[in-house]
Amino acid sequence: MQGFISEIRKKAASLAALSATACAALPLFGAGRPANHVVRAELPPPLAISPVSRETEPLALVPAARHSRELVDENSGLENCSTAPGAFWTLNDSGGEPRLFAIRADGSLVAPEGAGAAYRGVLLTGRRNVDWEAVAADGAGNLVVADIGNNESRRRNLCFYVVPEPSPLAEKTAASRKISFYYPTQDAFPDPSLNYDAESCFALNGFIYWFTKHWTDTGTVLWRVDPTTERYQAAVPVARFDVGGLVTDAALSPSRSRLAVLTYHSIWVFELPEKDASGVRDETRFFTGVSRRRKIAAPVRDWQVEGVAFIDEDTLLVSAESGALFRVPVSEIK
Repeated sequence: MQGFISEIRKKAASLAALSATACAALPLFGAGRPANHVVRAELPPPLAISPVSRETEPLALVPAARHSRELVDENSGLENCSTAPGAFWTLNDSGGEPRLFAIRADGSLVAPEGAGAAYRGVLLTGRRNVDWEAVAADGAGNLVVADIGNNESRRRNLCFYVVPEPSPLAEKTAASRKISFYYPTQDAFPDPSLNYDAESCFALNGFIYWFTKHWTDTGTVLWRVDPTTERYQAAVPVARFDVGGLVTDAALSPSRSRLAVLTYHSIWVFELPEKDASGVRDETRFFTGVSRRRKIAAPVRDWQVEGVAFIDEDTLLVSAESGALFRVPVSEIK
């Protein structure tokens, strides 16, 4: 509960500061935009998503394991580790060192034998952790690290790092590509809507997708960027809908046919459309198929759930910043 109160107080302080700034210095809003940041996009109309789920009691999450917080103090994001089957990549939230870690579903850390306290994770050389929030695999042998945390919607250096997936036993990674982007609907820094924070990502169709985490409503927008170019690019809005909370992570199933979306108080599972002849899943139909949602109730000390990954097609692994790990059968999302 203390963590929850702290988070709410921090956000309330941010809102108060933004309000005061808006009143005392109105010229700030709409000014100071980078010259190559062009406001030109419109958001798509909101989707009306009706989950097939019937109203049920919240699913009580019971920790199946806990990982040590000595190295991963603020677990944010999960992704299957193909170089160490049965393990999951994770990372620390804002301000930590630019390192990746692999943990198993039983909470144990994947590290070189005998490394002990000397092990510090896998370093992304030459990179910064401004506000890392998520990690995803692109299905082509690379990891995508999302430096997209933006609590006050004031950042102008949002980016993704794309790196060949390393072994969790490695000391550092090979060179990574930096994919810098901006929101073409944002014209104020900070933005009073607080709708440009994000803590999730997944890679599909050759693009990087992510959901925004809104602090002033319960909606979200799905955005995408092209990871093949390192030029400063405008993100493309794909869809928006009322997700009923604050999105904290997203994950694709091993077949890449299911998409799980995690909020602090619910889990969504979407059945994605079949691939077309070129192997692409139509992004305009991501949310038109079968969708399910279930409210969740984590223990008070573990309320801050910020990571989700598929153990297999039918089982989710959910992680909390506290170090708790939960197994959730997809069949329970009903």
